[in-house]
Amino acid sequence: MTSERPTWVREGARAYDPGKDREGIIQFIGDPATGAPSAKCFLRPEGGGEEWTADAATLRPTDAQ
Repeated sequence: MTSERPTWVREGARAYDPGKDREGIIQFIGDPATGAPSAKCFLRPEGGGEEWTADAATLRPTDAQ
C-alpha cells in the first residue's frame, strides 16, 4: 500500500519520524533504484549520520521549518 505524501514533505524539509523517535532532514523521496515516485522518504540526521527510511504519511513536520 502506498500512502499519499503530505504537501509539506519535500527534499530538504526537517521531519520527525515517530516510528524511530528521530528527527532528520529529508534527503530523497521515491525509489532510488528506479527514480519512480513513491511515498518512501530517506532521512538523515542534521549534521550527517546514518540514513533511514520512513513512509511520508507517518512523518511530522518539526518546528524548525
